Amino acid sequence: MKKIITIALALVLGFLAVTLIGGQAAEAETNDDSKDGTVFRTGAVGRVTVDPDIAYLTVGASSERDNAADAMEDVNLIMDDVLAAVKAAGVADEDIKTQHIGVDVIYDYSRSTRMLQGYMARNSLTVTIRNLDDVAVIYDAVIEAGANDVGSLAFDKENKDEAYDEALALAVARATEKVDVLAAAAGIDSEMIPQTFEEVSYQTYAGNVRQMDMAVEEASGVNVIPGTLEIVASVAVEFKTAD
Repeated sequence: MKKIITIALALVLGFLAVTLIGGQAAEAETNDDSKDGTVFRTGAVGRVTVDPDIAYLTVGASSERDNAADAMEDVNLIMDDVLAAVKAAGVADEDIKTQHIGVDVIYDYSRSTRMLQGYMARNSLTVTIRNLDDVAVIYDAVIEAGANDVGSLAFDKENKDEAYDEALALAVARATEKVDVLAAAAGIDSEMIPQTFEEVSYQTYAGNVRQMDMAVEEASGVNVIPGTLEIVASVAVEFKTAD
């Protein structure tokens, strides 16, 4: 007799819970084919914490003037100094790229009809910092060079493959443990043979990673704390009893 037990599990606050599948309770199917055994389907998550080894700093300049060309000229002069400061700090050309450049029209809506107020020019760069010890130094340097539009500072792991493989292995191991628990609870004493493994998702979460809008006023002697990253892998698996 073939029996199929489909069980979806959710790990919530550390407890093992049996959930609904497609809004319906888990069901068992039977037929006359006894050699197919009992099938269990479940899922699990693996988590690995790593230290970041790379940072991304968004830095730029903005200027509001009555004339668009004047606004852009102001910005270009500032960014020339910012770029020079970044390179002087040891950042390679390939680690510097333009993120945004443009001019916006500014209107005054305080009256019944809108009035042209001026133009806002912006130019920003994304700087890849490969030595985390240089983050605070580079941040201070760009502010001193005249940057007045500093966006965000984010830390990351440049190569996550090894950490992800470890998280994936942990997820599969956890899924195997959960199937053994379910089989024991169901009174089934048989070897569990893996049938299928499906990689559900791969995500990176910031633990206490510093990733925020950076105010210019905070620049002097800025204290940078890289924190940690959490690599998460999720799997869905299917096991079948040997008999």
